[in-house]
Amino acid sequence: MSTHSDSIPGFFRRRQAEPAETPPEQADPEQTDTGATTGGGTTQEPVVVWEAANNLEAQIVKGRLESEGIPAIIRGEAIGSIYGLTTGSLAATDVLVPAPLAEKAIDILSKPVEWDEDAFDEPAFDDVDDAGDAASHNDSELE
Repeated sequence: MSTHSDSIPGFFRRRQAEPAETPPEQADPEQTDTGATTGGGTTQEPVVVWEAANNLEAQIVKGRLESEGIPAIIRGEAIGSIYGLTTGSLAATDVLVPAPLAEKAIDILSKPVEWDEDAFDEPAFDDVDDAGDAASHNDSELE
């Protein structure tokens, strides 16, 4: 004997929760926002602040955010990482931050990077000898 599931109305439906003892308008708003399994409210959910073309770009953006004190995570297609794809839709990667910090993260990412000009005044790698000192000789002195 077989029974069609439409002939038993409500049998496969989940039972609805019993009504709460206190009306929602009297409940503590922080308690209604929190979840027992997540340990926090929905405001802590990560949101996308940057859509990177590939994992390398996403790592750079993540590093910039973390240097400013904003925790970030990277989410992308696993198949792109497995096959080493660097372009295309399978290589696309998202950078996510906690929702309360999203606006600050977007502000940081929209500003241009300020470079320290003194950092570029150091001698080039070719001008440093084996001891680590800047070379003060000409090529003619080497012979």
